[in-house]
Amino acid sequence: MTRRSIVLTILAAMLALGLVKLALPTVQDALGLGDPLVILAEVRLINQCPLADHSFAIRNTDTGRSIPFSNGRARIEGVSGTYLQIVLASRFDGVIFSGEKQRIKPQMTMTADCTSGERMRGVMDGIGDKFAK
Repeated sequence: MTRRSIVLTILAAMLALGLVKLALPTVQDALGLGDPLVILAEVRLINQCPLADHSFAIRNTDTGRSIPFSNGRARIEGVSGTYLQIVLASRFDGVIFSGEKQRIKPQMTMTADCTSGERMRGVMDGIGDKFAK
């Protein structure tokens, strides 16, 4: 073997090991191997509804725990692989608003979308019923 081929082999091995190290957490998560990693997610709300930001909360779909948004942001913990979902704050008990689910990450942006006519009517009818009492 020439000196050049030895250097290229070492560089290729180092590159392969680097790629394995980068991909290993993703593979372990997908296969459910290793200890689950606890993630503290900071979620930024994009509010496309005629309701104040504090009317929404972020829910951990595994634990059911909900944290209300304050100034368009909320922090919530979950293990890697957990899904988070935007829901209405607990004071709107009985009114259903379920946003899209997203897998937990340290920094997230999620949208509360009320632009769908039928969804919006259902949310606003439910909220109107709560205030009518």
